[in-house]
Amino acid sequence: MIRTLKQSLVPAVAAFLLAGGAAWAQQPVQPPQPAPQAPADPAEAAFRGADTNKDGQLSREEAGKLPAIAARFDELDKNKDGALSWDEFRAGHRAAP
Repeated sequence: MIRTLKQSLVPAVAAFLLAGGAAWAQQPVQPPQPAPQAPADPAEAAFRGADTNKDGQLSREEAGKLPAIAARFDELDKNKDGALSWDEFRAGHRAAP
């Protein structure tokens, strides 16, 4: 009887473990993400806060959240692509009175 029980349980347990292992193996392992740190530079904090779509540049609409930048948008947009890169923003922020 014990032999019959072992013969029926071993394959069932093995199948259960393999099925569970296959499901576990399909889950991607993601490394822990570091907590985002607030920028030490107030200009960078303003830029990141205004960049609502997080594409690394400010559209005219996004720049509208920063009145001093919005008023000079065309002047700061050196390459005339309709957006302010971080470099364009930083140069304008440094030149601001």
